[in-house]
This record gives sequence, C-alpha cells and structure tokens, in this order.
Amino acid sequence: MNRIKAAKSFVNLLGTLVFVRQNYAALLQRFGKFQKVLQPGVNVKIPFVDQIAFVQDLRERAIEISSQAAITKDNVTLQIDAILFIQVVDSYKASYGIENLEDAITNLAQTTMRSEIGKLTLDETFEEREMLNHYIVNAISSEVEAWGIKCLRYEIRDIEPPVRIKKTMLFQAKAEREKRADILKSEGEQQSVINMAQAERQAKILVAEGKAEAAIKVSKASAEALNMIGKEMDSIEGQLAGNYLAADEYIKSYELLGKKGNSLIMGTSPIEVTKNISEAFDMLNQSINIKSIKDKP
Repeated sequence: MNRIKAAKSFVNLLGTLVFVRQNYAALLQRFGKFQKVLQPGVNVKIPFVDQIAFVQDLRERAIEISSQAAITKDNVTLQIDAILFIQVVDSYKASYGIENLEDAITNLAQTTMRSEIGKLTLDETFEEREMLNHYIVNAISSEVEAWGIKCLRYEIRDIEPPVRIKKTMLFQAKAEREKRADILKSEGEQQSVINMAQAERQAKILVAEGKAEAAIKVSKASAEALNMIGKEMDSIEGQLAGNYLAADEYIKSYELLGKKGNSLIMGTSPIEVTKNISEAFDMLNQSINIKSIKDKP
C-alpha cells in the first residue's frame, strides 16, 4: 500500500496513540515481529519499539484486468478485458502471505481466464458469458483463499474477435434477422387467410340463418292464412269466394305461361277455359247477390 493511502488509514499521535479509521486494519510489529492487528478506533503502541507495518483496506475493491489474448477451443484468438471484485477477509494473510497482492491476483485472473476460454468454442464464449464468469470466480477463489482474500465476482467487459470473424458474425446476425422477419411475415399472411375464411364462414352462417328465419315467418303466415280460409269455408259465402279465387288463379297461371315464350301448349281446350272463366264470374255474382240479401233489413 502506498504512503498516501496509509496516511489516510490511520493517524499516529505523538508516536503513542494510533487512530485507525473504519473499514481498515493496521498490523503492528514489535522489534520487526508481528504483534497484533489494530482495530478501528484508538490503539496504543510503544514508541521506538512498535511500528505499523501494514494497513489493509477491508472494503470491497475492483481490480481491472487489462485486455489480453485468449485462444478458444476452435482456435479463434480473442481480445478480452474484465474486472475482478475482491475483499480482504484476513488482514494477516493478506499482508504476510503474498508479496504484492494486486499483481498476484491480476496475474492469477489472467491465467485462469485463458484456461477457461480454451475450454469453450467461439459461440459458447458469447452464449455462456455468465457461466464463464462463474467458472473463473470459483477457480480464483480456491487459489486466493491462502492469501486472506475473498473473490466476490468476475465480470467480462468486452470480447473482441478478429476482424474477419466479426464480419462473419455480422452477416450471420443479419441473415438471422431476415429469417425471423420472413417467418413473422408468413405467419401474418397465414393468420390473415384464416381470418378471412372465418369471416366468410360467419357471413354464410348469418345469411343461412336469415333465410331460415324468413322461411319460418312465411310458413307461419301461410299457416295462419290457411287457417283463416278454412274457417271462412264453413259458410256459403266463404265457399263461393274460395271457388272464385281458385278460378282467378287458374286464369293467371295461363297468363304467366303465355308471357314466358312465343307459343303456348294448352292441355285444355279453349272452350273449357271459357267455361271456367264464366263459372268464376257466376260465383262472383252469386257472392254479391247473397251479400245484398243479407244486408237488407
């Protein structure tokens, strides 16, 4: 630890009182031999006998792992930089267990990262970045435990492939996006056809239901008309009116047949037609006469 940082960590008053700041640990030596760890707060030391040998920062700290080359399982060289988060949990081991703590951890992180990258292919390196970070943390933790250090996490910040690989990856990503766009377009067209078919089917159902409802209403009206006609046929006037209507419809049917073509083949002789018409008028006159008689007081 540099002198400026050590000076901010504790205050030595008159060579006797030592004020250690929070989240720091000061290691006291007596005649060059480790004596004890001074805790945050006021501590007493013997002038000219005791001295502060090391000061450790107990807070979490980040160590930048500079960019380095690593070769994947499929022989692709990558440039990778990362950041390692550590924390001192044993100030004695961190002071006496290793000469230069940060340099040792940086070198260990770099070698571990290269080793783990060599177990993965290029695609796996990008797809399993979180898992790669986890593997590196586990590998480093087992090594730095003897130094009184706890490895909290390892984060890969950037993976830079070669230029030709990067171009290939860009083309692959573009092809994948176009593929997804084509799939979405085809699914949209398919759904559109389905919707149109369902709409056409529903329209046909509605038309059929409308025709059925109209047919029901017509049949009900015809039934009511026939019922009324049946009731009226019980009287003489009703029978005469019924005969007249039958004769009238008989004449109209010949009229319609005559309009449909240039020639009309009649299964009945004209004399019979005339006879039927005369009978129809006779029935009408009879109905009028009967009604006049009934109307007289």
